[in-house]
Amino acid sequence: MGKKLRNVMLHTMAMVMAVTLVFANTLCVFAEDTGSDETTEVVSDAEMTPNSEKLVSQKAPETVPANLTLNKTDVLGSLLGAEHLFYDGDFSGKFVVNTEPYLEIRSEANADSEVAGKIYPASFGVVEEWGPEWTKVSSGNVEGYISTKDIHIGYDAEKVAKEVGDHKATVTVESLNIRQEADANSDVVATAIESEAFPVVESGEEWTRINFGDGEGFVAKEFIDETIELDEALTIAEEEAGEVVASVKEEQKAAAAEQAPATEQASATEQASEESAGASSEEANPETSNSTPVYASSDDAYLLACMVYVESGAESYEGQLAVANVIMNRVRNERFDDTIAEVIYAPGQFPGAHNGVLDGVLASGPSESCMRAAQEALAGVNNIGDYYYFNGYVDTSSVGSYTVIGGHTFYNY
Repeated sequence: MGKKLRNVMLHTMAMVMAVTLVFANTLCVFAEDTGSDETTEVVSDAEMTPNSEKLVSQKAPETVPANLTLNKTDVLGSLLGAEHLFYDGDFSGKFVVNTEPYLEIRSEANADSEVAGKIYPASFGVVEEWGPEWTKVSSGNVEGYISTKDIHIGYDAEKVAKEVGDHKATVTVESLNIRQEADANSDVVATAIESEAFPVVESGEEWTRINFGDGEGFVAKEFIDETIELDEALTIAEEEAGEVVASVKEEQKAAAAEQAPATEQASATEQASEESAGASSEEANPETSNSTPVYASSDDAYLLACMVYVESGAESYEGQLAVANVIMNRVRNERFDDTIAEVIYAPGQFPGAHNGVLDGVLASGPSESCMRAAQEALAGVNNIGDYYYFNGYVDTSSVGSYTVIGGHTFYNY
């Protein structure tokens, strides 16, 4: 009996110990869960009171949980702002520069390569291929490489453009009232028509203040198209042409100041007409005189010089100046078109303007003498009088008057 009793007692003690262990484990689990709840509560309280000691005492976990995914765009979005990071506005894929006095665009991605063109402040272009040091760009007629650190791209480009660009408001309806105040019931101070463009003084959500010439006024934003106008890069030839035009303008001012009074000019014109009439079928040789100066854009001056090169690149300077003056005589005369471009591209007048020859010269640039001839013709220096036509061969018996310079005959019917 004693042996059996002992066995029963040992079995009972083992059962008690097992139950005790199970109960202890349950308490531990309960304690851990309770601790977790307390920790959550502490963190919650700390977040509610960011200046409390509880937040300072919180420590980052020593290891990152395995199920945590870190998205770099989320981080960048927080640092840069979603508007910046996911920008797709008007300047997406474009760049803007605003560096004085200008930046050079190179033919290759290094500072020792040939300069393909120059780009001045408040100018823009297209990003063709971005690089950490050099970015391939195109702007105007220039394509090449520019230092990446010197340009603003995308979101940053738009910010700079708004600061330095020329803001324009173009009317998109047939007729638009310009009002004194930003109110539909305000007095109308002027009326604009479709396609008219005005400088923007201030842009608002519903109304835009513009300068309409005689003052400032407001137009409803829904009836206009607001744009930012920027310049583009210039090729080396265009750069040189621009410098020539600047010089032309100065010479034009001087020439205008030295011109004879209107009565003397009229007398000289009448005399020239009489001489031209008397030269019926004979060679006339008008002397160099002054015509009315014509102000032209750098593009038009460059176009004129290129057309002179197409028609008389192999002629003497006098022949080149004469060709330039034929074009300018037409611009001044109401029987022909009003602009240099319209005269040059008029149907059936200058074959080189339509068969690709002029395009080639526009790309490569005219000679220095042709550029000078264009400059002087714009300034009013005229060596052929009022002739409107020229050709390599002319049946002089069929024209009213003519003069020969080099390989060209200049004439009128």
